[in-house]
Amino acid sequence: MDQNDRYDNERIIKLLTEANQFFEQNRDYPPHQIGEFLIEFCKLFKQLGKLLYFAFSDVIEKAQVIKDRGNEYNEQTKGIFGIIQIEKQKGLMELNGENNKEILKNKTLANYQSMARTMLRIIRFFNYLKIMFIDVDTNKNKKFSDICSDAYNEALAPYHTFMVRNAAKAAWLAAPNRTKVFETFVGPNQTDEVAYTAIKKFVNALEPIRLNFWDYYNTNKLTNLP
Repeated sequence: MDQNDRYDNERIIKLLTEANQFFEQNRDYPPHQIGEFLIEFCKLFKQLGKLLYFAFSDVIEKAQVIKDRGNEYNEQTKGIFGIIQIEKQKGLMELNGENNKEILKNKTLANYQSMARTMLRIIRFFNYLKIMFIDVDTNKNKKFSDICSDAYNEALAPYHTFMVRNAAKAAWLAAPNRTKVFETFVGPNQTDEVAYTAIKKFVNALEPIRLNFWDYYNTNKLTNLP
């Protein structure tokens, strides 16, 4: 495997730390760090198996949308919340690249996918990650495939179609064992204690981001975007 495709937990923590520091200074989150975090994190799924990676391939697509919107609005605002406010003012929040003509009645932004709608799906993914890793840490004898399945059913399945839910089941059945997950997460020849410590550190770094995004979406009544 190419070194650039390997999961690097230290880089993950660095990106999350930078995002949290940005929030402390700006009360907003940087598109680049959030997008890069998602891209880097999905390397974990890629190393754990093709079906698992495929199940979350849309996360990488959404990460690129986040980075693209960040670049597009860079001169107007440096944060994701700021971009969403601009989209709200322009009536762009519901755009998904397929309903644009219907909503806008023109071809100017035919392929535009909104930051608001994209981030709603990502913070649901943040819920999935929290549930998954807490289950790994709490239920040390539970199969990783069952952990993935339970986290999916709670955090993501309610928003997915029947076909997507069925496809996800195949991914969970193909999920590797806990040993393989730990080797990928912290590297080979590490103790379980090292892995559990790294998991706690990851959850603690992601949690304020997850909570602040949900607070923003609830406060601004954005949780029901189509």
